[in-house]
Amino acid sequence: MTDVPNTPLHPSLRKLGAKQHRLMLLLNMLLFLTICGGMIVMMAIAFSSGDLFNLLLLGVAGLVMMPVVALLSWLLRYLDRWLSRHLDRAGQIMRENQPLTVRLAPTKLANRTGALVTLHPMVGEQAHADLFHALINPSFRWSHPPRQETTVELYCQELKPGSELVALQADGVPLLGKVVDREAYDRQQRILRITALVVLGTALAGILVFVGGIGQSN
Repeated sequence: MTDVPNTPLHPSLRKLGAKQHRLMLLLNMLLFLTICGGMIVMMAIAFSSGDLFNLLLLGVAGLVMMPVVALLSWLLRYLDRWLSRHLDRAGQIMRENQPLTVRLAPTKLANRTGALVTLHPMVGEQAHADLFHALINPSFRWSHPPRQETTVELYCQELKPGSELVALQADGVPLLGKVVDREAYDRQQRILRITALVVLGTALAGILVFVGGIGQSN
């Protein structure tokens, strides 16, 4: 994703920006409470026992936690910047492109990569073209896609696979996503399923071999 200028969010995206801000506050609070809770428990155990070994273990744990906290803090900052760029890019798409009235229909195919929908332009030169397919929220589930066919105002540079889009619903809730090629999407899903089955089969085979080796040694 290319960098975009640091401009104010499009009015239609401000609620998503507030949602992102609340999410980052929650993640930072969870990190702080987890680290503090763990240190308090370890300190209570070490000081209550009065054992030198436990005190040394507490010091080692504190040294180990320092780079861990630094790494997690960096990851949270990176996530915040990545999500901000994603929203900024969506705002840029809405500012630079005119909306196209489109019928958006869910296909009931949804997974962690996003919800697959069909797009049918209702006006313009592409009104009689074939259906287009798009993945709604392929990276981050900003808002839930509709469960029924609906009319949206589509902002997209061009209806080609890989192009990012923003679909503004009638209630003003935006949907972020990208145009995909249906055949390529189905092929990718088949590869992912086959890979998952292979990994699962390999893991089960390894467990059986390990258990069999223990049984023979006994």
